[in-house]
Amino acid sequence: MGLFRSSMRDKDERTYRDRELFKRYIKRLSPYKKNIVLIALFIVLQAITAVILPLLVRFVTDELRLAAPRYVLTILAAVGFLILYLLNWGAFAMQQVQSGKYVPFFLEDLRLELFSKLQEQDMTFFDERMSGKLNSIVVNDTLDFSSTAILISNTIGSIIISLSTLGILFYYNYILALITMAAIPVLFILMYALRNLAKRVSKSYREAISSVNSAMVEAIEGIQVSKSFGQEINIASQFEDINQNYFRSWMRLTATTHFWRPLLNTITAVILCLVLYFGIGMDISAGTLVMFVLYLETFFRPVMQLARFFPELSAGMAAYERILSIIDCEPVVQQKPDAQPIEEIKGNIQFEHVNFWYNRDNVVFEDLNLTIRKGEKLAIVGHTGSGKTSLVSLLSRYYEYQGGDILIDGHSIRNYTLESYRKQFGKVEQNVYLFPGSIKENIRYGRENVTDEDIWRVLDIVQASEFIHRLPDGLETIIGDRGRDLSVGQRQLISFARAILLNPEILILDEATSSVDAYTEAMIQEALEKMLEDRTAIIVAHRLSTIVNADRIIVIDNGDIVEEGTHEELLNLQGKYASLYNQYFVHQSLEWQEQSF
Repeated sequence: MGLFRSSMRDKDERTYRDRELFKRYIKRLSPYKKNIVLIALFIVLQAITAVILPLLVRFVTDELRLAAPRYVLTILAAVGFLILYLLNWGAFAMQQVQSGKYVPFFLEDLRLELFSKLQEQDMTFFDERMSGKLNSIVVNDTLDFSSTAILISNTIGSIIISLSTLGILFYYNYILALITMAAIPVLFILMYALRNLAKRVSKSYREAISSVNSAMVEAIEGIQVSKSFGQEINIASQFEDINQNYFRSWMRLTATTHFWRPLLNTITAVILCLVLYFGIGMDISAGTLVMFVLYLETFFRPVMQLARFFPELSAGMAAYERILSIIDCEPVVQQKPDAQPIEEIKGNIQFEHVNFWYNRDNVVFEDLNLTIRKGEKLAIVGHTGSGKTSLVSLLSRYYEYQGGDILIDGHSIRNYTLESYRKQFGKVEQNVYLFPGSIKENIRYGRENVTDEDIWRVLDIVQASEFIHRLPDGLETIIGDRGRDLSVGQRQLISFARAILLNPEILILDEATSSVDAYTEAMIQEALEKMLEDRTAIIVAHRLSTIVNADRIIVIDNGDIVEEGTHEELLNLQGKYASLYNQYFVHQSLEWQEQSF
């Protein structure tokens, strides 16, 4: 199994019918209808000039072939040609200006909506999707879809130019006009045949881009592990397979979207030869024949754009389908319409007959009951996968429980707005995430109005002020991506400070000291005594020092609370906790260390 196997796997996504996609596409364009109308008008102006210019060429050509040309009229026609050409150029320039006024904003609004939708999702959504693929949709798919934003206006202009030109061709010579029209059925049959193929190929191409992005993210985030096991060559080989798949997808997309252009040019050339062949034998002037040749170019250029409409639209719709798979995804954790903000809480917590599963084959809790009193320090222990982190994740409303209820001070947590409810918690996890800014920005995250004095106060509480004073820029020190410029212990202390600055009534420590050294743990333990004063605390721990001082310890096994009591009470039971203690914790005690020497 390769490292990037997960990037090959994707959650089944909703598929959309073409009609639904197109209706939603038009609706998305509606806020920009003014720009689209102006673009269409400028295209119409180009169409008018494009129709008149060959007429002037015909007049000049026939006039110069006369025995006594009217040079004044010829010069006036030439001047008119120049003015119309400049007008055509000006209309094209204004069309581009209008496109520049709305296409970037169209893209900006789409990405903002998509990003906001991602922020609404609960953790179930992110558990099922790779971050690299989400990044590809936000960056690449939105860009590809935005390229379709001017398709409608361009198509309207192309239809106007083609119909106007065709009308003039019929007016001057219906036989040559019919010869010209012979190409239209062939072009539209080709266009229709390419529509579904382009959509399938484009979707495959975008999935290949997502796989490349996912592989890059995984490789960079796991680079230390890869180097530790000497897997650089193997990972490069696995990435090469993914990259080759992307290359093949790109080649198929390129072939699908470009192979018809030489074919269209060939059809145009054949029609031109037929017009010249039959036109020379007809009783028409040289100027009329030249005019027909010019109109052929004027006619086929927009027809070729029309032929590209469905393949390009299908490619854009393939990107839009992936975008909608996020926009239409509703979070499992929903805020009730009548939810009220929570001002403050006391900290009494009750789990009443709670049922929870990540999926039906992975039931975590069944009829879970637990009461945590205000100000109580509750420690949770159990084997990996027993449900410890799931319990605190439910309390934090990261996931939705399927049965029962969770109460805070006697009220269901579902009655509160998500934002106000989650602000009542301070949480410190084993894997600390710090943003690539300054230490100050990370500590006051979510509390922008705090002063430096407030920050130094919490740093003193968590024993972190000393090492920050030693840094060259103090609080303004930039800590790099994920805080890589700091040690594990220093990052953990900053996360403690960030949690305490919120002054939460409920503090959750999810294996918060399991990855720090003994010296840092000693500092943290001293800080914990101050941090936990007058607060309800839930401590998921792998360290004995964070357990023995708890008011109560519960032991979870396969989602069930099998034992509870104080450290001494549970040891005396000689049950599950005693087994865990002898297996994991006893070597951390001072008594064990003294016996070892």
